[in-house]
Amino acid sequence: MKQQLRNGLILSCALLLMVTACRKRDEISLADNLVNFEVAAQGLEEATNSITIKLKLVRSTDRDVAVVVKTDLQDIAYGAEFTTSPANVGGNINLTIPSGNNEASFTLTKTPGALFDGDEKVVFHIYSSASPVFIGATKQLTLSFKELVATSSAIVVNGGGAAYPNKVFIDLSANRQTPVLRSNWDLGFYSGAEDYRVIINSSSAMMAKQVNKTDLAQVTAADTIGFATEVSFNQFSPTTISLPYIDYPNGDLTKTAISSIASNAGDNKVYIVNRGIGTGSSAPARGWKKVRIIRNASGGYTLQHADIGSTTFTSIDIPKDNAYFFKYVSFETGVLNVEPMKKKWDLAWTYFSNVTNFGTGEVPYLFQDIIVQNRNVQVAKVLVATKAFADFGEADIATATFTSSQVSIGADWRSGGGPTSAPAVRTDRYYIIKDGDNNVYKVRFTSLTQNNERGYPAYESVLLKRG
Repeated sequence: MKQQLRNGLILSCALLLMVTACRKRDEISLADNLVNFEVAAQGLEEATNSITIKLKLVRSTDRDVAVVVKTDLQDIAYGAEFTTSPANVGGNINLTIPSGNNEASFTLTKTPGALFDGDEKVVFHIYSSASPVFIGATKQLTLSFKELVATSSAIVVNGGGAAYPNKVFIDLSANRQTPVLRSNWDLGFYSGAEDYRVIINSSSAMMAKQVNKTDLAQVTAADTIGFATEVSFNQFSPTTISLPYIDYPNGDLTKTAISSIASNAGDNKVYIVNRGIGTGSSAPARGWKKVRIIRNASGGYTLQHADIGSTTFTSIDIPKDNAYFFKYVSFETGVLNVEPMKKKWDLAWTYFSNVTNFGTGEVPYLFQDIIVQNRNVQVAKVLVATKAFADFGEADIATATFTSSQVSIGADWRSGGGPTSAPAVRTDRYYIIKDGDNNVYKVRFTSLTQNNERGYPAYESVLLKRG
């Protein structure tokens, strides 16, 4: 009996030691949680009145985390020339990163009527952070009151996680990313003076098919027979039949699902639109609409839309705006802003309606982690075997072959992702980006995930030549 008790005590101690050791290993293996500014430098150009500055944790915590940011003013006065929200009190901005979250932000706003010379700066310092968070390497951010052309940057893209809810627009020169919920909009209306073109939301798996009618009231459910399988994505049995119903992924506006909007209103037919899917782990279907688009007397567009069974419709006027490539519309909320102004973004990370050839021709196929480029941006690919990233300099730009396809990068920056292999960043290549102001950057992607979660890729950029 004593021997049994002794053996039991030894076993209990061994189990306790094992549990303790496992806990210690887990604690050791979990890296420090750090708070950093999202970038180290940003610019606030003359035409922009406010900017939101973000601080991010490596991962979320199980408690509120207090962070104090100190301000160093250079040739600028708080109150007279700018304010912040939360307020700057005694040189400090007090923030809280809420439990379960991994970021906090504050907004800087110019004081109405204030004049700036362009040499004003505010340097923000992360002064303290509450346990269990430590201050990271990017603990200082310099905000210049002029347009910024960043010389280098390393940014984690806020795609929103594994359900890829965001389309994220990236401005390399401004060190800025703009996440937009990708299901917020339905149609984009081209602002170029030379043509009238409409795009569908390729980040929500939309499709559109024309019917031979010009009166929305005359289009009924009978006109949609067979559309459920033909005008929709099928990842398991993709078909070439569906190809005409997407916008071709290279961005060619002559290859959109909706034809050019004719000057003669009677030539513009009705389209049945499958709005695709929303966001979330089990993405909901967004339903169907019937739409007709005509030109209006003001030089813009008029959109008519309704549910399939409706005999009445909603009408929305969309003006052209030369500051943007596209103006956007949601069937629920009307005209809204989606992408930044044409010179305020270069690349975008997104879920995307792409094409794949399985041997029988191109078929529509949904991809995660696609990189698209703006219409005024050119891209060239360089293999590391040709020249290492660190060695590529301004003199090498002349050797690069630039292309303007919207998907010059596309899925090329990553490998795998199919049924037999996990996706990973391709480290044997990088890209040369010429933006709309002729600034030239070299860009390489450094990560596909953050903390093993998809939807947070990372990249590094270095300025090669200022435009």
